[in-house]
Amino acid sequence: MTATITEPTTTTEPALADLKVTATGAEWLRKLSAVGVAISSRPAVPILSFMVIECNRGKATLVGYDYSTTASARLNHEPVNALRNTKALIPFHWLVRTIRVLTNRKRDVPVTVESKDLLGRRLTTVTAAGYTIPFLHSVGLSEYPTIPSHGVLDAFDLDREDLAGALNRATVSASRDDTLPILTSIKLDCSGKKLTIHATDRYRLSAETLKLPRTVQEFSFLLQAASWKAMSKHLVAEKITVGVLAAADIANRIGGCETLNIGSGDVAFTLSPIGGDYPKIDSLFEAEYGQTLDVNRRDLLDQVLVARELNERNIPALVRIGPGSVSVSPSYHEGAEQAATPALLADTVNITEPATVAYNPHYLLDAINAIKTEAVRFSFFKLTKPVCIAPVNEKGKKQGTYRHLLMPVRLPGDVLNGGE
Repeated sequence: MTATITEPTTTTEPALADLKVTATGAEWLRKLSAVGVAISSRPAVPILSFMVIECNRGKATLVGYDYSTTASARLNHEPVNALRNTKALIPFHWLVRTIRVLTNRKRDVPVTVESKDLLGRRLTTVTAAGYTIPFLHSVGLSEYPTIPSHGVLDAFDLDREDLAGALNRATVSASRDDTLPILTSIKLDCSGKKLTIHATDRYRLSAETLKLPRTVQEFSFLLQAASWKAMSKHLVAEKITVGVLAAADIANRIGGCETLNIGSGDVAFTLSPIGGDYPKIDSLFEAEYGQTLDVNRRDLLDQVLVARELNERNIPALVRIGPGSVSVSPSYHEGAEQAATPALLADTVNITEPATVAYNPHYLLDAINAIKTEAVRFSFFKLTKPVCIAPVNEKGKKQGTYRHLLMPVRLPGDVLNGGE
């Protein structure tokens, strides 16, 4: 008779090595802030309120995930001999609050975060300034969603000033209406050695083209404007690396779609694509315009600010254009004949007759603020059509390609003619 030995089965997770990492309070809070981009204060799934600390080859990385964005940050910590390859699940908001409170008087004090098994549960402690604060939970790593793995199709570096500046200017034109999620995005199109950035909310749109250091894998990606705004303050190194990724197949998800990785220094964000067709807006920009007006940006900005502050709510500002001059004033229905606004000197081309057009002063202010050159150019064929607002490039300085298209607002004839 032959005896058969059956291996016992178990449903418990394999034991994880203890984790212990020490860094300054300032370093912890700085990197936790970056990881927090991918962790909601009220996540739809409770497990997403946790983050992962992963130690590999003596280096610790913090990771947050919300199904659409992965945020990772390498921690600059003290060397610890006992640091082994392991992972730990840590309650994110508890950790941030605890470190912030314990280092309130001095952010540079050492903070040690430990995680170890205790009777089948996970015990996390934070030690700083003489305090040791514990947190005990029974959530296992197996419950945390699988973070997709990716293959790198291509990657390129750009100066932070160039890429971040272009994306910041694009957010001005992106919609804030969440019922139209596609229009809340910034469209990135890469072809050859050019990266084109578009954004629109149907009333205004912007476009800008950046030159790339070499020919790059062609791709198109919709980047949520709100996501970029949250990420941008953590991308502080001189260079920003953009990686075009391909996701692998995982449970309940088909891989292969392009994914974008944006990183700088110790921080990186991996972003899943947004589905849908972005409006085709390239054709709305003309290569050349029949009429142009160049004016000092600072002087024009001052007048737009006055119009915005003095206008009634939802009332547009009046822009009066004539040969060699331009002015921006609030709209007046009564007593308009008594109103006066100083005319600004302008270099005009093919403008022979005075005309008045109305624009939303908030939108006009956003467009002018996005331009940093000394002079700004207004280009158009007819004032009843969208106007193209762009920088006037200066000799000896880097040439900008930013263009902003703004729709005029229709007004009754008595308003348009009241001040003339």
